[in-house]
Amino acid sequence: MARQIDLKANMRTETGRGPMKRLRDKDVIPGVVYGGKEQALNGAPSAINIAMSRLELAEVLHDVKGGNVLINLQIAEAGTTKNRLTLIKEVQQHPTTDQILHVDFHEVSATQKLRTSVPVHAVGEPVGAKEGGVLEFVMRELRVECSPKDLPESIDINVEKLAIGESIQVSAVIAPPGVTLLDNKDQAVFTVAAPMAEEEVVVAPVEGEAAEPEVITAKKVEGEEGEEVEPATAGKAEGKGEGKAKGKQPATAGKAEAGKPATAGKPGAAPVAGAKPTTAGKPGAAPAAGGKPATAGKPATAGKPEGKKK
Repeated sequence: MARQIDLKANMRTETGRGPMKRLRDKDVIPGVVYGGKEQALNGAPSAINIAMSRLELAEVLHDVKGGNVLINLQIAEAGTTKNRLTLIKEVQQHPTTDQILHVDFHEVSATQKLRTSVPVHAVGEPVGAKEGGVLEFVMRELRVECSPKDLPESIDINVEKLAIGESIQVSAVIAPPGVTLLDNKDQAVFTVAAPMAEEEVVVAPVEGEAAEPEVITAKKVEGEEGEEVEPATAGKAEGKGEGKAKGKQPATAGKAEAGKPATAGKPGAAPVAGAKPTTAGKPGAAPAAGGKPATAGKPATAGKPEGKKK
């Protein structure tokens, strides 16, 4: 028969948040027993309100941790004590302090079969774990059906022969005598997974801090009169400078032709780069662009006539 632990309790009549707080201030924990033989007026199983010592309850919960244990509640009422065989159904604790706030019990019959969950324990070290695998708990509890006297605290499963990639199904679990397993026979209970390969962690750039790509540009070109011209506008600067140079040449040529009479170049002299070859000022020659038509020089005259002889 499963292990049993005795726990003393008292019947209580007060309910509600205020009375429950006053009980806890006195180190008394409220609880409820469900599934009793007594029935309520509507035919549903009745619930019995009880109260227990915080210290005694903490000792019992420490003993039943990690397994199923039958709790024999010794409930005192009106000078008499009634024993009720129960299982702990739920323990409510404070979210920050973990203090026990409330306990629910489920009453069972010693002559009837019950259905509950039993924790499973792995026994031994798998062969696959020695090779770098990882033992995984697919199920931590198994649903069973049995009488209270046959209820096991836990079910031990030997996993020493498990290699990497292998598993143990419910069908391979050997149930204790008098216990029937209710879970799907093909459901895995334990498995040995292959070790996970280490993946290279790629750090993604934080949104809003993405660096702009660096643009490599050519060295800035120095234009006329010391102006710095960006490479993108180098074509414009070149065309602009060339236009200026071309525009200046005809202008200077025009000035030279307008100011002085065109003279024939010396025989064999090389023409100036970029300038049109000069021609002798022949009558009917076309005037240079932008300049006045070249006129033949006045005929050279002999020196002034000598003064009249007196």
